[in-house]
Amino acid sequence: MTTNATPRLAPGPRGTFLLGNLLDLRRDLIGFLRQVSGEYGDIVRFTVAGFTVHLVTHPDHLRHVLQVNSRNYDKQSHEYRPLKLAFGEGLFTSDGDFWKKQRRLMQPAFHRQRILALGEHIVRDVVERVDAWQPYAQRGESLDVAAEMVALSMNVATKSLFSTGLRGDEEVTTIARNLDTVIGYCLYRTMVPFAPPPRVPTRRNREFTAAMTSLDGIIYRIIGERREHGGDTYDLLSMLLEARDEETGEGMPDKQMRDEIATLLLGGYETTSNQLSWAWYELSRNPDVEARLHEELDRVLGDRLPTVADVPRLEYTNRILEETLRLYPVPWLERRAAATDSIGGYHVKAGSLIYISPYLTHRHPDFWAEPERFDPDRFTPERSADRPRFAYFPFGGGPRLCIGNRLAQLEAQLTLATIAQRYRLRLVPDHPVEAKMQVTTSPRYGLRMTLEPRRPAA
Repeated sequence: MTTNATPRLAPGPRGTFLLGNLLDLRRDLIGFLRQVSGEYGDIVRFTVAGFTVHLVTHPDHLRHVLQVNSRNYDKQSHEYRPLKLAFGEGLFTSDGDFWKKQRRLMQPAFHRQRILALGEHIVRDVVERVDAWQPYAQRGESLDVAAEMVALSMNVATKSLFSTGLRGDEEVTTIARNLDTVIGYCLYRTMVPFAPPPRVPTRRNREFTAAMTSLDGIIYRIIGERREHGGDTYDLLSMLLEARDEETGEGMPDKQMRDEIATLLLGGYETTSNQLSWAWYELSRNPDVEARLHEELDRVLGDRLPTVADVPRLEYTNRILEETLRLYPVPWLERRAAATDSIGGYHVKAGSLIYISPYLTHRHPDFWAEPERFDPDRFTPERSADRPRFAYFPFGGGPRLCIGNRLAQLEAQLTLATIAQRYRLRLVPDHPVEAKMQVTTSPRYGLRMTLEPRRPAA
């Protein structure tokens, strides 16, 4: 005998008749998710304009979505459609067999030894940037450290990708400006699903088209020059040009190369610049942590600049950066259930959206004591040993673990060490600090800080 038992549905708020909880999300997305997670538990079900949504915050359930049954949870969702306008079929936005092929094709470019070779250039770029800070330190003037970290990370990202292909710092600035316009436009279309199509000549659409034209012009020019003239450069572009599919022997066409480069530019500067910005903020608020950082730098490095070979010994430096990413990660991610499934014993129908929030999971009280406190020692081997894998996932997890995470971590560690050798950074009193949570978590009003020299420039 068969029974048609009613599926067990996760608890959650009702919302309004037509819009569900759309207005709550528009008003304060993370605030709403935090509220319902605290009220209803590790799996929360609600609706948004006719879509069923499940917020998933427990590491075991995240492991199911991101690793165990990751094939069922794709990126064919509302959040990613606008991003395809800018990043096409790059690794961040593509799916299925095509994504698997591209990931396999690009993986050798991110081999550990190649990343370490790129790392040798990072310290030089940081020193060049920080040398320009000296007049501010001498005059006791503040500067926007968040803006400085963006400029520095973009410079490192473009040089890692293009090496000598760029036409000066002005072109780096142009890329950064265009990416900001493009990201802002994609976020706008995410929040306003019935916005006019890109071909309609509204002000926003014209700005987006102009930014894309400028960005694509730079990328395609560099690809064309490199294909024509080659060179012995050891940058990511040369590695991508050399990449060949194991089965067909084919390389990437220019359009796909463009999509991957645009994606790597986005991932190569925004996450790292925000991580570094928040690290300086937390160091200025936690003098005991800062003192331990300086002790490690003085013990390991002395008066010389850090190198890639020093990275394994800069353990506390790395723990500071890990704790920073715990408190200030990507706010939320989205997946779509391609087929009916069960998560934590609750029914998830096909087509449901899955909301994943590193921000909330990284504060889950079952896995993080005093979750709002900045404590790098959470990441000692002893305290990390029993922590579930998906209690901490700043770079995602499962098959879609960020391909550039090693380069991002290396850049952050070398940058923090190089600057902290020379300066203590102090937040200007009464400067407003608020997290702006969009694609990443950034300081909404920048970070005005003054510089206290620790030692002369090397």
